Amino acid sequence: MIQASNELVEQARQAREEARLSLDISQRNLQLDVLAEDILRSARQYAILQRSEIRVRQQEQIGDYRDQLDIQSFLLNDNPVIPKLHDTLRLIEKAQEGEIGLPLLEQLVLLTGELIDESNRQLEQRLADLDNQARNTQQALWLLAAILIALSAVLMLYFSLHISRPVSLLISRIRALGHGQQQDNTPLRGPRELVDLNAQLDWLGDHLNELEEEKQRFLRHISHELKTPLTTLREGSDLMAEEVAGPLTDNQREIIELIQRNSFELQTLIEQLLDYNRLQQPGPLDIRNVSLDSCLNAALHPHKLLLEQKHIKLQRPTKDAHWPTDRAMLHRILSNLISNAIYYGDEQGELSVCYQIQGGQMHIDIGNIGPTIPPGEIEQIFKPFFQGENRRRGPLKGSGIGLSVAQDAAVALGASLTLAQNSNHKVVFRITLPPVNDNHAP
Repeated sequence: MIQASNELVEQARQAREEARLSLDISQRNLQLDVLAEDILRSARQYAILQRSEIRVRQQEQIGDYRDQLDIQSFLLNDNPVIPKLHDTLRLIEKAQEGEIGLPLLEQLVLLTGELIDESNRQLEQRLADLDNQARNTQQALWLLAAILIALSAVLMLYFSLHISRPVSLLISRIRALGHGQQQDNTPLRGPRELVDLNAQLDWLGDHLNELEEEKQRFLRHISHELKTPLTTLREGSDLMAEEVAGPLTDNQREIIELIQRNSFELQTLIEQLLDYNRLQQPGPLDIRNVSLDSCLNAALHPHKLLLEQKHIKLQRPTKDAHWPTDRAMLHRILSNLISNAIYYGDEQGELSVCYQIQGGQMHIDIGNIGPTIPPGEIEQIFKPFFQGENRRRGPLKGSGIGLSVAQDAAVALGASLTLAQNSNHKVVFRITLPPVNDNHAP
């Protein structure tokens, strides 16, 4: 870069000098040409009028011509026409005392034209030499650039081989940590900083495994500790509802129904939490032809009482459909979407379920009449434990993982779960099941 900078500065300086010189020479050539014509014109006028002032003016013009020619001789010292012009001027000056012959002056005009042509040729030659010098400089700079690029490539290759392998190993280990996969314990060799980072990743992997084991242990214990008293509570409330312990008044029956409904909601929350944990470590799918109506009935059954209490109208397909899928996964999706639609829907609203085949895929739409989701929350509704502006309607607060469980189950199933409609006081979620293959034709 220093070499290129110096060369460019030098080239620019030379170009400026040549431009200035070319301008001076061209202007002086123009003056010489005009003076030569004026001298010839003055001689012709003097030959006719014989007036002394014309002779004086001619002598001044000859003096000016000599002055300009002397300067031009300095700038164009190798111009072959200049000596001829000096010889002609000397002859003209000798003849100044007498009559200057017109042929001698005409020769001065012709030589002046030759001087202009020759000086132009010299200027073109100088510009050509400068252009050749610029080309040579450019070739030298290209050579230096090629050497620099080659040296840089060698250094890049060396450092890439020295660093890329440990970096690739670290990247694969980080990805394995992120996906909960078994890590490669190959010893890492490379710069000390990367080795230290690898040691920290080892510690992080062990710590994450310990946390995962603690989480699994906690969920197993909490599910057992919660389900045992919950089962007793539900059995007791069912016995009381059946009036095994004696007849119930209307107020007592209403209290028992409230206990049954809330115990069911508590069980649903516990199952959602367990489902969320299981979906983080999905097992193999059991793909078989499933009746969508039977799966829908199983998902609706626990919510029949709540549908009646909120006077929600159910609209469902009149014709059953079959599709190859994992029944348990689809049940998780439907159950969470239906629960979400009921709890966030309006009183005396509507719960709609629709099956539709498009492009070889099965679309299941589940919608409700109720408040729409704010635009700023649409990208976050499938995140675990997200609580939006709209609040769940009921005595219990939602866990915020219902839609997250449904989304994870859809991903595990190879399906997609999207928000299909969110306007006109209606919210519709769409489950898109994967296309049918030849082995699972409905």
